[in-house]
Amino acid sequence: KSDILCLARRLAFFAVMRFWLWLCRCGPLYLLQTQAHPDLFPKNGPAYEEAVGIVRVSKDLKLDDEPARPTVPARFSAPINYTTFDTGFLQTGKGFFAQDADEKAMRVETIRHTLGMDLPSNVTTLIRGNKSYNMNGGDHAICRQVAFFGQQQFDDFFAWAANPLISEYRGKRVVAGRVCSLWYLLSTTQTRISLCAEGNAPVELNVTLPKNNSGGGISFNFSYQFGHLTKGSQVSEDLLQKPEICDTSAPPCENGSGLEPVPLDAYIFHPGMSADDYNLEDQNVADVAGDAAFICFDRLFRESKVDHNYTLISRYALEVSPAFGQYCPCNGYPDTIPSGPSCIAGEPRLVGRGAPFSAGDGELRCAAESPLGFWYGLPKGGRCSPGERPSKEAWATGCTWSVKQRVKTIHQACLLKDHGFLNYCKADVLEHKGFRRSAKALEAAFASEDPSIGGCADVGGPGVDENSVSMVLV
Repeated sequence: KSDILCLARRLAFFAVMRFWLWLCRCGPLYLLQTQAHPDLFPKNGPAYEEAVGIVRVSKDLKLDDEPARPTVPARFSAPINYTTFDTGFLQTGKGFFAQDADEKAMRVETIRHTLGMDLPSNVTTLIRGNKSYNMNGGDHAICRQVAFFGQQQFDDFFAWAANPLISEYRGKRVVAGRVCSLWYLLSTTQTRISLCAEGNAPVELNVTLPKNNSGGGISFNFSYQFGHLTKGSQVSEDLLQKPEICDTSAPPCENGSGLEPVPLDAYIFHPGMSADDYNLEDQNVADVAGDAAFICFDRLFRESKVDHNYTLISRYALEVSPAFGQYCPCNGYPDTIPSGPSCIAGEPRLVGRGAPFSAGDGELRCAAESPLGFWYGLPKGGRCSPGERPSKEAWATGCTWSVKQRVKTIHQACLLKDHGFLNYCKADVLEHKGFRRSAKALEAAFASEDPSIGGCADVGGPGVDENSVSMVLV
């Protein structure tokens, strides 16, 4: 039983890093969110009814004798309909599931819609043994190995139902027109895992983890409804094998190789507990559109309250090599819990670049523009020494980014409270055309210190040499 609970927790962790990185809510939490943001999550319509339906146990059709316990095939695949909050907001749609319990391998594919945009994005998670991989980016997918919060490993989500010592029969119910037997995992915690099975075929898997049991301070829930099963040798071998793209990082962009460095007007939402929180090494920054998207996501869904204590927003003038590498999500600061920074699946020298929430083919690493702006990764190994700047050969050797100056730092309260930033965020999310209003508000906050036109005061901070003359610690 402990293995099953651990796997459920680990699936929650896939979304902790930035984007997608993206923390998890579903079912009962959706009902709570309708109270917190009723304009974003109205209590009517098919999405609301579906979220309610996945956590409501239907009336028993008949309380009869306990049927034979399900023995789900060790190796099978099936199309799925899913409902989840593993991107921080309600997602429903179609996908694909495959596993081989003997090989300790599992694959989950889903098509998601990007926050603030009607832009579909494919998300694939592959677990093989004790390693986990996330793949995004359409026809030119990017693969990242997920290796945070301890070792990642395969555990069978279905085998517990066959064990009478840890499972309980709860009667019959109807799922998508199919009559199935409902089984619950017996747990001494508030964790809830149920399987509705038609004979040995899974019909619906539902998992709910309570607060502080899903890797953070929020609830996590997902539901898979399974279609027709393909079993045994009929399941393609390729589905459960690690693809070659997971062995290497994406190469530097050809359209940026051999070019002079370009200026980057960079924004970052960060803590303000010490001077270390202003260090950009192994941190993620964004252009104004990208950071508006991140701040909206973070504040609407409260992701960084888990371990970051973000209180300040800073703007920096950088120079970067345009030979961009694979975007590398980074988390944490020296004075946060857990401490950081810690980065996953990026190139140790090249500046990483990607569209927010991994949206777009190849995550738009080498694209001229992105409807949501860009996120950047600044690896410690690529930072230029004081007075140095990236060269034309930065795609192959040498430093790849330099800091010219910290332009301004503001307190989040000025933007979020004094200027009602979240109202712009909500309007942008509902419009599905990007974060235009939010980006303009963020830009105005740094353009002046006049509150009558959206400006915010500079609260100070260390200079490029990190010797602080005037700074605020929060």
